[in-house]
Amino acid sequence: MRSWRPSVSPSSSFSRSGRFMINVLAAFVLDIVIGDPEFRLHPARLIGSMLGSYETAFYRMEKKVLGGLVLVVCALLTVFCIFFGISFLLPLLDLPLSLNPLAILLVFFVFCNRDMAREALETARCLERGSIEDARIRVGRIVGRDTGALSGEEIARAAVETVAENIVDGFTAPLFYLILGGIPGAYVYKTVNTVDSMFGYRNERYDLFGRAGARLDDALNFIPARLNAVFVFLSSGFNREVLKTMLRDGRKHPSPNSGIGEAGFAGFLGVALGGPSVYGGVKKVKPWIGENRGGEACDPALLIRRAVRFYWRVVGVTFVILGGTGFLPGLPFFG
Repeated sequence: MRSWRPSVSPSSSFSRSGRFMINVLAAFVLDIVIGDPEFRLHPARLIGSMLGSYETAFYRMEKKVLGGLVLVVCALLTVFCIFFGISFLLPLLDLPLSLNPLAILLVFFVFCNRDMAREALETARCLERGSIEDARIRVGRIVGRDTGALSGEEIARAAVETVAENIVDGFTAPLFYLILGGIPGAYVYKTVNTVDSMFGYRNERYDLFGRAGARLDDALNFIPARLNAVFVFLSSGFNREVLKTMLRDGRKHPSPNSGIGEAGFAGFLGVALGGPSVYGGVKKVKPWIGENRGGEACDPALLIRRAVRFYWRVVGVTFVILGGTGFLPGLPFFG
């Protein structure tokens, strides 16, 4: 099988996996510097459009669970074949120092760090200006709950929860599947994640149709979420409160994966996350994760800023440790 990794001269001192990680590092830096751009040909948008077409085709099936399963299978096969085919074009664009612009661009699109941090910080700035309405609108861009009546403290809680959850979906899991399966593997993961975000709702329309995608998303995030717990603990400086909170409250979240990261952030910041929220006009009460140890007493904007600073610390530790494994000979396993 021909590798998608950039080819270099035999005299290069880098292993194939090392050349791969050089491009991942370049994409990581690019994401930190400019963030995720918004344009029509963004792979995530194209995948979303494809899924919308598949929904139209397969939602007609009488058995909705089967229709959702067929959608997932067809979507994954489509995405895998496309990016596996693209992999054959990559060697045509090799540059010195093992860099490949197409590989960097494709990896860049699977990370989502700067945008999340930027939106959270904009929410903090709105609170600092005393503009609660602007803060509600801004935080509404990154959370799924209704934000029109949130207080400053509730806005901060919503922002911190989303920042904590985003590390796995937006960075740890994509990096994990990049290392295991190369660019095709990363985009298969992003497709499953997008399926879950579009159809993984427990409502009348998607409760059955979105079940296969939601279960697969949980399965693919299982290992990355637990690796993230390790990175959160290391990033906290071996904070015992972080470890205690993750072990005690990490399983309280309705998601089998999201609660672990939230618990780590709650323990580090000294706040309680979860509790009552409103989604589509319906009030839902999630279990409290963490406990108030003074964190909630501080300014809500400051709490968001502290969460974002810790977010970047965890991202850095994640890339150094998990990304470092990408230099091991034989990785990615596929591609």
